[in-house]
Amino acid sequence: MAIEKLAETLLEKLRYITKAETVIGEPIQAGDSTVVPVSRVSLGFGFGGHQGKGDTSASGGGASVEPVAFLVIKGDDVRIMPITKDSSLVSKVMDIVPDVMNKFTGKKSLNDV
Repeated sequence: MAIEKLAETLLEKLRYITKAETVIGEPIQAGDSTVVPVSRVSLGFGFGGHQGKGDTSASGGGASVEPVAFLVIKGDDVRIMPITKDSSLVSKVMDIVPDVMNKFTGKKSLNDV
């Protein structure tokens, strides 16, 4: 397989893996609430090749999809429920999103009630 074709195929597969539905999952109806899974997607890959007497090419890579939280929507209230508590930047941002959203919409946080 020519290096150009290898790169094209690899990038096509990466587009499929990293589509929005992989990070923000399909909504699930649970009673009067809607639950939306949120995941972290990590990718790593490499490819190379040589054209000459014996054309060679190779590729390798890996991916992981890790669930990190759920958005829980009930009426006008939206909450982020982290799966694990850690000190990562993503976790901290996810913890403050409901308060920021409430400030923009003028609603009180569930923590304020």
